[in-house]
Amino acid sequence: MEKALILSHVFAGGLTLLTGLLASFVGKKGGKLHRLVGNIFFWSMTWIFISALLIVAFVRFNFFLTMIAVFSFYMTFSGVRVLKIKKTMKPLKIDWIAAIITLLCGLTFLFFGIRVFVINPSNAGFGILCLVFGFFTANTAWLNIQGFRKADQQDKMWWWFAHMNLMGGSFIASVTAFLVQNGRLFEMAGSYGWVLWLLPAAIGSPLMAYWARRYRQQFGIGKYAKLEKAQNSVL
Repeated sequence: MEKALILSHVFAGGLTLLTGLLASFVGKKGGKLHRLVGNIFFWSMTWIFISALLIVAFVRFNFFLTMIAVFSFYMTFSGVRVLKIKKTMKPLKIDWIAAIITLLCGLTFLFFGIRVFVINPSNAGFGILCLVFGFFTANTAWLNIQGFRKADQQDKMWWWFAHMNLMGGSFIASVTAFLVQNGRLFEMAGSYGWVLWLLPAAIGSPLMAYWARRYRQQFGIGKYAKLEKAQNSVL
């Protein structure tokens, strides 16, 4: 049972890497292929989250696995939910409950990070890990809660960028988890292990920023709205 659980967790992780790449770089956004691989990505992430909790509860406790599971799944969950919310502009109870639970988890991770520095400062690496994941987990949930409170005041195409950022962030977290868990395969363990933590975000964040700028230009949002208006007035 234990072996099957771990193997299914690993298999689902592989699916998220494959479908995440396909959703990001292949096919039209919102097209048939994008929706198909997006659904596979979501359900794979869902099983990763569930199996991670089962592994932590019944096989062996792993704080890193807990943090990455909560962070990546919530980003995936809210990234899908935003496509539902855009139709009614009214978050459901499940959106509020998920955000509040995730916020509390993020604050718990932060607390553990601070506790490590106070009680066991020699384990600073683990403390920093808790602080970083705690901050981003809590911040993501808090930003969503703020968005829920002002759902009817969102900017044009807000859901597009929210979906892109959340799903992109989830994919980056998945790649990070894969690299860190398999660091020995890349001969990056030991003093160079920190590279595996930074590399996915270092590559993924600029790409996401680039595409966000391209889409803002395409949709005529922000400074591009003024530019488009000026061009139309000239014509």
